[in-house]
Amino acid sequence: MKPLFQDDTELLNRLKDDDRSAFEVMYRRHWQQLYDFALMKTHDADVAEEIIQDLFVTIWEKRESLHIQNLRSYLFTAVRNRVIDHYKEKIFAEIDNIEPPQAPEYSFFLEELEATMQHSIAKLPIKTQRIFLLNRFEGHTVRQISTELNLPERTVEYHITQALRIMKTLLKEFIAPCLVAFVSSIY
Repeated sequence: MKPLFQDDTELLNRLKDDDRSAFEVMYRRHWQQLYDFALMKTHDADVAEEIIQDLFVTIWEKRESLHIQNLRSYLFTAVRNRVIDHYKEKIFAEIDNIEPPQAPEYSFFLEELEATMQHSIAKLPIKTQRIFLLNRFEGHTVRQISTELNLPERTVEYHITQALRIMKTLLKEFIAPCLVAFVSSIY
C-alpha cells in the first residue's frame, strides 16, 4: 500500500488547498521528531509540546501564504527559533521584568555585532564558510549539506566545528566588553 502523500511537496500543495488530511499527515509525519528536538533543547515536556502545537497551529492558519521549499528544514528551523524565543522570554522575565533596551546604544551594539560577525565569517576558509552558512544561517542539517556538497558527513561536522571554534575566538574580544557595557546600561 503506497502512502497517501508521496512527498512533502505534494503535501504542501494540498495543504495550501485547505486539505485537512494533508495537514494531518504532515503532523503525524513530523510531530515526534520535532517534539524530541524541542524537548532536547528545553528539557521541559510541557514547553516542548506547546512549541510544537503552536507551530502547527501557525502553519494551518498561514497555510495559504506559506512559501516552503524544504519542509523538514523549515519545521526544524521554526522549532529552533521558537525555543530561542522561549529562552528570551524566560531571561527577560527573570531580570525583574526588564524590557529589552531600545536605546540607540543597543541598536549600535547589534550593528557592531553583525559587522564583526560578517568580518569573522569572511576570515573562514571558503569551504568552511559555505558549510557554516548553510548550517547556521540556512538551517541545513549535516546530512543535507553532505548530500548537497557531495562530502562525507564527518567532513561537514569537522568544518562546522572548526568554524565555531574560529568564530568563538574571533568574537570573544568583541562580546565581553559589549556585554559589560550592555549590562551596566540597564542598571
